[in-house]
Amino acid sequence: MALEYVVTKRVFGFDDTKTEKYVAKSVRSGQMSFSKTCAKVSRLCGIHRKVVDLVVSVLVDMMAEDIDDGKSVQLGEFGIFRPTIKAKSADTAEGVTASNIVRKRIVFTPGKIFQRTLGEMSVTRSIPVDTDYTDGSSSGGNGSGGNQGGGNQGGDGGLDENPLG
Repeated sequence: MALEYVVTKRVFGFDDTKTEKYVAKSVRSGQMSFSKTCAKVSRLCGIHRKVVDLVVSVLVDMMAEDIDDGKSVQLGEFGIFRPTIKAKSADTAEGVTASNIVRKRIVFTPGKIFQRTLGEMSVTRSIPVDTDYTDGSSSGGNGSGGNQGGGNQGGDGGLDENPLG
């Protein structure tokens, strides 16, 4: 499966020119939930799903504790999670305090397996379906949106008719 992208128009610059350019934007093909991921690992490893759920939950809790202590966490070939900050600058060294910190983040650096996967991943342009639903023509009707000849016109509701023809 390839990574898909669409072409989007972006406005660059905050001056009067407002330069418009086109860029590629990735499109996700879906998302794996925690539950589905644990179920898949369970099937592949032959371990009960609840055991996988417990191990992954404890791993995440332990990682959160270590990152809270300011440590980076390396998970073998998976990659490294490390805490980082973004801070405002100051004119003097004494002017730099904890209040200069604007944002705290956790950065993930992929390991060799993911780097190889990204390097080998194919990329294709997604072709959007060009359907205009605003004129009503795609519904096959006359665009009025009303019920044209369908529904129950009284009687016994068709109970005597043969549904197979």
